[in-house]
Amino acid sequence: MTIYLVISADSSVGFYSYYRIRLGDRVKYVVVAPRALDKEELWLPLYYIPPLPYDRDDWTIAHIGRDAESGELKFSLENRNLVGVEEIWHPEMIDCLVLERTRLLSPTVEECIRKDRPGAIPLIAKIAAFEWQMPLLVGETHAYRLLEGTGIAPRFLGHIHERGRVIGVLLEKAEGRFAGIEDLPRCEEILSRLHAFGLLHGDPNRYNFVINGNDEIKLIDFEKTRFTEDSELMRAELASLPKYLVDESGRGGGFVTMPDEEEDGLSTKSHTEVLVTSTLGN
Repeated sequence: MTIYLVISADSSVGFYSYYRIRLGDRVKYVVVAPRALDKEELWLPLYYIPPLPYDRDDWTIAHIGRDAESGELKFSLENRNLVGVEEIWHPEMIDCLVLERTRLLSPTVEECIRKDRPGAIPLIAKIAAFEWQMPLLVGETHAYRLLEGTGIAPRFLGHIHERGRVIGVLLEKAEGRFAGIEDLPRCEEILSRLHAFGLLHGDPNRYNFVINGNDEIKLIDFEKTRFTEDSELMRAELASLPKYLVDESGRGGGFVTMPDEEEDGLSTKSHTEVLVTSTLGN
């Protein structure tokens, strides 16, 4: 029996839907056109899309749509090199297939363990599963390079690759609690240290400050971090901390369900945790 596993997904009825599918040591990408599948079908696409030659190496992306005349599902195959991170600065390269997910934290972030190492130390993997997510990962990879050895951020453990293409970062897990308004002085201090490197964090919500049992604080999530010489922007970011530290809306804390175009439904965006268990045997 052959097992196909959807390991990443971002889908919505009215927009293009994206799937990353694993078959053994192969990973393929499937793009479904808007409204080619209905909302329920998008949750388990492997049962509804046409059979694809997953075991062939002459394609990387399958495009799924409906024939304009017959209305039947059809597919076309594309073979091209996908975009990856080019700034490779850390000596450790980790194959994405040796990482075993233990908990999904957001559509791009997961807690995992390395199957190729003894023990089961929880780590954090951040993966740009699809090309349009890559610019954020490129910026974050660069930020970790600048912060290496500073103690401001969790330790960078290596680049995650998929058949040589770098698609993610592996990080030490920052253990502890999220910051609150009582932690304002420490949050100001570590954010100021970041600013001293000429870096604006870009998203200083309370979930991006993690405080461990020894009262040590780490900054996480550098997707929106950028270099700037604008001191006014840095002062404004520091001044915004009190409102973020009292925010209980959950903003920045993980999954958010977005309204869909369908009047009676919700978007299927960010449902990777469900799809990760979807398999199909032939």
